[in-house]
Amino acid sequence: MQRILLSLAVAAIAAPAVAQPAKTTTTLANPAATFCVENGGAYEIKESGTGDKAGVCVFSDGAEIDAWEFLRAHFDNS
Repeated sequence: MQRILLSLAVAAIAAPAVAQPAKTTTTLANPAATFCVENGGAYEIKESGTGDKAGVCVFSDGAEIDAWEFLRAHFDNS
């Protein structure tokens, strides 16, 4: 009986731990950033003097616009 218990104890210690499946998260791209890049801009996060951050669409001619304003301007139905 002791031999069986000892064998079970050794087997339990030697057995690898059951691996937990990796947690995956699904992320979605920022629609304003995607629209900016698809329309020739470069998406950047700019920080104001007060520390506020905003996504900005920067074009090759140096023009900048808030990325969400750029997106809304093209899909505004009003």
